[in-house]
Amino acid sequence: MKHGNLTVIGTSHIAKDSVSRVKEAILAEKPDIVSVELDHARLHVMLSGQKPRFSISMIKVIGLTGTLFFLIGNFLQRRLGKMIGTSPGEEMKAAVELARQNGTRVALIDQPFNITMGRISGISLMEKLKLARDLLFGMAGIDNIKMRGELDLTKVPPESFVRMAMKKVKERYPQLYKALVTDRDNYMANMLARIMEMEPQSRIVAVVGAGHEREIVRLVRNYLEK
Repeated sequence: MKHGNLTVIGTSHIAKDSVSRVKEAILAEKPDIVSVELDHARLHVMLSGQKPRFSISMIKVIGLTGTLFFLIGNFLQRRLGKMIGTSPGEEMKAAVELARQNGTRVALIDQPFNITMGRISGISLMEKLKLARDLLFGMAGIDNIKMRGELDLTKVPPESFVRMAMKKVKERYPQLYKALVTDRDNYMANMLARIMEMEPQSRIVAVVGAGHEREIVRLVRNYLEK
């Protein structure tokens, strides 16, 4: 999606198709800035190839719920990625590496990881229990997803599917949705709007998860019109 000099590319963090989409967009747009849905901590982990490990210090920083959510979510993404031969976040890594190869500036626009996970730790006990139960069932049934052929994991899901899935998440886990999606949409849109205001002539390609794409473009438009 586009707004002015901004092009937003929605991706799936485990889909092979995402990597090619990102590379094609950067080569076609020849941006002055490549913005990615990462913060400094996540970029460091991604480029170093480190795997997340449980530690007491992690709990102190982001809370027990945030720690468990991150570790389980990372496990699920890696299992799904292994099923189709990819690693989570390859499209973000590809965007950063291609930008560096071309001498293009990289902007990290996501909210700091510890803030997001800390807010997830602050959701209600009822929602935590519901989330824990659903994550456990999700882990139990993960190996059947590809076999059932319900979704082509190698491609970015169609927008209609993304919107339906995000709506269901928002209805079932409203506090989690705010912490994981709404707050970060606002943060990333504000970062992009500030870059566009400071550098109105610069072409920007922003790489974000497909669930953030439409709302970020809407919010950027609103910020710039104020």
